[in-house]
Amino acid sequence: MGIIVRDRKTYKKYILLGTGFGAYKAVRPSFFGGNLIPHEDEGTIKTVAVCDSRGDIIWIDSNNLQVIEVDGKKISEIHFNDVEKKEEKLSNYENCPACGTTVDIKEKYCHGCGLTLID
Repeated sequence: MGIIVRDRKTYKKYILLGTGFGAYKAVRPSFFGGNLIPHEDEGTIKTVAVCDSRGDIIWIDSNNLQVIEVDGKKISEIHFNDVEKKEEKLSNYENCPACGTTVDIKEKYCHGCGLTLID
C-alpha cells in the first residue's frame, strides 16, 4: 500500500514517495570587508516528495505533514509501546568504559572490573 500523509494546514491527503534534503550555502562580498569578511548564509531544507490524487508530484516541507496511515493501517492502530518499553529498558544501562560490561546507570562501581563510575 504505502504511507499516506496529510497536510496539517489544508488537510489534503497525499502518498509519500520519498524524502529529500537540501543544504545550501551562499557567500557574497561585504560592503566594507569585501572578500576578506564576506556575508555567509547557509541552511537546510527538509522536504518530502508526495503525489496527489491526480498523480502530480509535489515537494512539501516535512514539518507541514503528518503520517496518518502505513500500509493500510491507521497510526492509532500501530502499537509503539512494546518498542518504547524495550528502548526504556536499554536506556537504563550503559557499558563500562574500561571493560565493556553492561552496568545499571545507578551503580557506582562496575561489577566486571571494579572501576568507579561517575556521572
